[in-house]
Amino acid sequence: MKILIIRTFPDILQINNYNVQEIGLAKAMVMRGHECDIVLFNGKNQSRIEVISFTKEGQEYSFNIYWMKGWCFLKNGFMPGVKKLIPQYDVIQVHEYDQIMSWQLYTKAKKPTVLYHGPYYHSYARGYNLKCQVFDKLFLWRRKYQHVPAMTKSELAADFLREKGFAHVIPVGVGINVDNFGQFDEFRQNEEKTEDLLRMLYVGKIEERRNVYFLIDVFRELKKRHSNLQLCLIGDGEQEYKDAFLASVKEELNNGTIVYKEKLSQKELPEIYAGSDLFLFTSNYDIFGMVLLEAMYYGLPVVSSMNGGASMLIRDDENGYILNEFDLEKWVEIIDALACNKDKRIKLSEAAKATIMEGYTWESMAGKFETVYQKAISNFDKN
Repeated sequence: MKILIIRTFPDILQINNYNVQEIGLAKAMVMRGHECDIVLFNGKNQSRIEVISFTKEGQEYSFNIYWMKGWCFLKNGFMPGVKKLIPQYDVIQVHEYDQIMSWQLYTKAKKPTVLYHGPYYHSYARGYNLKCQVFDKLFLWRRKYQHVPAMTKSELAADFLREKGFAHVIPVGVGINVDNFGQFDEFRQNEEKTEDLLRMLYVGKIEERRNVYFLIDVFRELKKRHSNLQLCLIGDGEQEYKDAFLASVKEELNNGTIVYKEKLSQKELPEIYAGSDLFLFTSNYDIFGMVLLEAMYYGLPVVSSMNGGASMLIRDDENGYILNEFDLEKWVEIIDALACNKDKRIKLSEAAKATIMEGYTWESMAGKFETVYQKAISNFDKN
């Protein structure tokens, strides 16, 4: 097949510093023998083609990134040049049902089209909920879309699309591009722990949506039971919010029970993951949470709130824990039990690693996308 993945978001990605999901998927598809190229938004800059070459197990592969000149309106990206590309491909993939350009393509494309969607309804995502209400009234009813094959990043997003009338929805999740990270076993083997510390890790933005003050409440309660706990926080945020948050934990920062770093490179992250014992994720709302993938890839037991990624990745008491409510006592109880039981942590660690390697690398997921692409082509030919 010849596949074109179109990212309609109006942001110019720094692909060397950002784990671009489209690139991970494209690599996996070309390794399966398909031609697969990507369209990315290039703003007011001139359109250009970037060839991405890579080697896997001694085999050379390549694909194109079409950086398309376009414009943005109300956080919607428009790239007129895409229309000239589409006839060259057998199937196209667009992102997010509520992007106007995506809607134009999945409802009226002259090629088989597949939708890949991530967000879902949540009481915390008030802005997104309002946007979808407006979009549905202005656009969704105007063209037929029920037949469009859709893949989602989570079970929550799948239910969201089904409620809107999409009839063919499959939750597939998100993959991790393991080429961007060091190998877990290598870091565990070389790790030297000289301190008798139980290290808990949080990676993500320092913002209200991530519920970081609740995370601190959990940590402080646990410190009453375990003197050897340390919490490592990795993440940036809006300056005012971040400064207020750091001021609230000044005492712990000074005595070293909380360690904070604004950012780490992709090369530094493996050492942080490998040097930690538990991963905590207290986010109010998250489309998927790539940090959950990363933490589990490195074998960290995860205790998470319910969110897109957790709904796909975590099997309670088997490879981690999901807590549906922000009940301080329940969070402390679960984490306390893990802190006291090293054997349990090891069991969860092994299961977490296996979950990602068996089902959530882009290579292991590519077959699911391939099946949906083939179905879209078959249905299109019949019509």
